[in-house]
Amino acid sequence: MKTTKLIFALSLALIFVTGFNSSFAQSNSRTDIPGITTAKKVIYQVRIENLSYLSSVKAKYLVMITDENGRQIGNPQSFRPGLTDYTFLETGTVRGTRVARLVKFPLEASSYDIPPCSQTGVFKGGSTYIFKINAIPVATDTGSDNH
Repeated sequence: MKTTKLIFALSLALIFVTGFNSSFAQSNSRTDIPGITTAKKVIYQVRIENLSYLSSVKAKYLVMITDENGRQIGNPQSFRPGLTDYTFLETGTVRGTRVARLVKFPLEASSYDIPPCSQTGVFKGGSTYIFKINAIPVATDTGSDNH
């Protein structure tokens, strides 16, 4: 009988202690709710050098990034005089070639071509890759007359 009373008393004490502890426990706040994890993005930073040439030409240019097949990564951005850096994002880690281009808009047959900048390899999400475009044009052959 003493053993039964002792077990009953200990059980009752345990129930009260458990209830007492749970009443003082912190409730979950909004910050404790797990969020949706999103894939990290690859950041491509296109830096335009020799802005003085582009300012003197008075033409419109588009800044863009493409893959090795010519598919655009993100939307092309209009070149703005005085702005040297343009940012493009791509989701996840990717392997391949990325090419930064500065394209005259609208395209003209007798225009000069600004050489693109390319990088090949694995582009890891959460990392930034810088592409430097030197805005000094190279003359393109538009088809000369053979006499």
